[in-house]
This record gives sequence, structure tokens and C-alpha cells, in this order.
Amino acid sequence: MIESIKQYYKQSPLLSITFVGLILRLVAVVFSKGYGMHDDHFLIIEAAQSWVDGNDYNNWLPWNMKNPTPSGHSFFYVGIHYLLFMFFKLLGITEPDTKMYLIRFIHAIYSLLIISLSYKITNKLSNSKTAKTVAWLLAVSWFMPFLSVRNLVEIVSIPPLLASVWIIIKDKKHNFLKYFLAGFIGALAFSIRFQTSLFIGGIGLALLFRKEWKEAIYFGVGAVLSMVIIQGGIDLFIWDKPFTEFGEYVRYNLTHKNDYGSGAWYTYILVLSGLMIPPFGLLLFLGSLKTSKKLLIIFIPTLIFFAFHSYFPNKQERFIFPVLPMFLILGSIGVDNLLNGVLNSKIWHNIYKYSLYFFVIVNIILLPFTTTVYSKKARVEAMLFLKDKKHNQYFIHDATNKNGGKMLPRFYLNRWDIHNDYIATSKEYYKCINFKGKYVLFFGNDNLSTRIDSVEKYIGEIKPEYKAAPSFVDYVLNKMNRHNANDTIFIYSKIIE
Repeated sequence: MIESIKQYYKQSPLLSITFVGLILRLVAVVFSKGYGMHDDHFLIIEAAQSWVDGNDYNNWLPWNMKNPTPSGHSFFYVGIHYLLFMFFKLLGITEPDTKMYLIRFIHAIYSLLIISLSYKITNKLSNSKTAKTVAWLLAVSWFMPFLSVRNLVEIVSIPPLLASVWIIIKDKKHNFLKYFLAGFIGALAFSIRFQTSLFIGGIGLALLFRKEWKEAIYFGVGAVLSMVIIQGGIDLFIWDKPFTEFGEYVRYNLTHKNDYGSGAWYTYILVLSGLMIPPFGLLLFLGSLKTSKKLLIIFIPTLIFFAFHSYFPNKQERFIFPVLPMFLILGSIGVDNLLNGVLNSKIWHNIYKYSLYFFVIVNIILLPFTTTVYSKKARVEAMLFLKDKKHNQYFIHDATNKNGGKMLPRFYLNRWDIHNDYIATSKEYYKCINFKGKYVLFFGNDNLSTRIDSVEKYIGEIKPEYKAAPSFVDYVLNKMNRHNANDTIFIYSKIIE
């Protein structure tokens, strides 16, 4: 049996690695419920489902505004989810959990392109050994299955970028169709995540550095046409003007560039190196700096993307994700070249080997937790509990605990016409005086009895109904950083005669 597996892997390494990656992602489809962070749920799932249900959760659509103003969000990716949810509705699929199983499954299959394309690119630019290393890292790294089933535009935009590079390098043809197609497909990433225009422009610049003038023009025509048709066309339909949302996105980010906290210039060096668990991650970063002429097609766009995000004040870890596979490709090829060149010594080979061993050990420990984590479990389960309850249109959201409260995912409540009295401080309990509903949600158990008394003074006696507890990983993240407000949610109900 083992020998048969070894033989099959030897004959079909990419298919074997992709299969392992698929299994891990299917595990994440089933067990990694919830959502990773605010944007992958509230800017995609909530918006799309609310449109299907005849609402506009985020007030993005101009016909629902008194003074129509763009929000700075691309409608391409969220629009795809709108079509998916419309399709689910036609099939009679109404349960939120069921819809999200399907959404995660679609993303899991789509994410396999990251493994496949990265392998092919690495194999073309280097050798099969390094290509297998890259593919394994993308298939089984502790964070990849979790990220692969999320609705993160930073991850979803990766396959078009990789496909663009692969189309360019896979053969030596220099015809119009090849480079036009590379530009058109690559620019789809722009309509998913605007910042990827830096990478797309970097590919064009790399072609110019290689003195492939005509090819750069062909590529540019394809990229511009893609942007005009997809992003420009959607905005023209909605706003009667192309690139309205993109223009607002640029304006907003320039105006509010310091509003979300800023990190040091080396933030993303730490992020990429840390994800791959030092010292292995640091070796990959060192390797990524060693480039050659044939690697310019990846190195230049990656460098431009990386440099811009390192310079721009607003730094969030996920912003660098679109070039994660490129970092692994460049790093793995670079390390291989270094170990066969200037660092070709027993000491460096041992450093690399034991660093890789350490990565594998830590990865094996982390992978089961991250692949099966039910992220934001308490918030999701609280909404699911209330979903089929009467009087769930009005509820009090008590967030007077030390961590504060977070937005609740209405998608899982299956209704949008809710009225949520949000209590942020002890001085705001007066908001309860005209409470029309039944349920009170307490975030966290800090001074819970006192908070209960404060609510009861206004609405009468309440009784415990349900406790929505965070998952283990949510609990650990909360202990590590209070900004991860993954508190237990205690649901109490007002006694209604």
C-alpha cells in the first residue's frame, strides 16, 4: 500500500499534493464554520444576501440613498455571491448554514488553483523538487485550509494573478492572443481587490525590462479592457459612470490612511516570515531577495506590491496575502539557488533542513486547530438560536463588558428588519425604557449580575435562555488580544404574558 502511494506520488506529484490539499479544505468546509474577520462576512455575505432578500444591508445601492454616494467597494465579487444566493433561493435552499457549506465548498475547489498554478510556475522557472516544496507549502500550511474557504478578497484574487504569470511563461510564443489573455485574466483580480493593480502593472513593467515592447502593449490592452468591461461596466450600470467605486476607494483611503492604525515598514516582512514559522520563514525571505532575469516576471510585481504596502500607513496582515504564493515561489527558488551556490556548505544545508523540520512539527501541531476552527462561533450561534424564535425582531445588545461588543451577523438570523438597542456604557441603560422585544444579549460575563439588574429596572424580570460560547481558538485569541472580542454571549429573555 505504502509503496503504491509512493509510486503514484512519483508519477503524479501535483495531483497527489492537490488531493491532500483538497482533503484538508473539505475538512475546513465542514468544520470551519463562521467567518474569519469583519470584511469576509459583512462586506460579502451580508451584503449579497440582503440584496436577494430585497434589502440593502450596507446601504451601498444608489436607489436606496437620499443622496447617492459610492461606498468605495467593488461589486464584482459580492455580485457573484448575489447570483449564487439567488440560485440557492430558486433551489429552495434557505438555511444559512447550508448556504455557507456550499459557499465554502465552492471556495475550497477554487483555491486548488493556487496550488496547481504555483507548482507549474515554479517547475517552469526552477525544477520539480522546488515546485513540489512550494505546492506542499500551499497545500498544508497551517493557515491555508482556513483561508481557502473564507470570503477574503485578498485570497480570492490570487488565482487570476498566478494564471496571468503562467500564461506568459508556459511557452515561448509571443502572439497577441497570449499576452492579451494574460492581461485580461490577470486584471480580473483588480475587480476583486483594487490593490492588485500594483501587481498587474508590475507584470507590464517586467515585460518592458525584458524589452518585450509589443508583448507589454498586448498585455496592457487586455488588462485595461478587462478593467473597463468588468469594473467599469458594473459601475456604469449602477452609477451611470465608470470606475465610480474605484475613485471613491482611492479617495477614502488617502483621506483615512492613518485611521486604522499603522505599522512599521517591516511589518509585512514579519507577517510573511512569521506565517512560515521562523527560522524557515526568514530563510524564505532571504531567498526571495535572490532573483535572476527569468524571475523578474514575478519578482518585480511582487516587489512593487510589497513596497507599496510597506510604505502605506494602513497595515493589516491580510493586505499582503495576494502575493503570498509569489513569496513562497521566489523564496523557495532563491533558497535552492543559494544552497547550490554561495551557501553550498554543510552548515547552511543543516540550517535549512532543521528549520524545515521545525516548521513541519509546529505546522502539524497547529493544522488540526486552524483547519477545524469555528471562527466567531458565539456570534453566529447566538443568531442561529434566535432565528426561529418569536419576537426576535427587537433585542438589546449589552456590550458594557471590558471587551465591548461586535456586530452580529444578521445573515444567520435570516431577517434584516431588526431593531438593536446597543448599550455601550452603564449610562446608556435608559435606551431600554421603550423596549418592544423579548431578548437581551449580554457580551461577556463581566459584572453580569449587575448588568442584568440594570436591564431589569427598565423591562422587568428576565431569565436565561441560551449561552453561546466561543470556540477554543476564539477563546485563545481573545486571551492573547482583547481586540479579538470573542466573548461568550448570554441570551436572556423577557417574560411575555
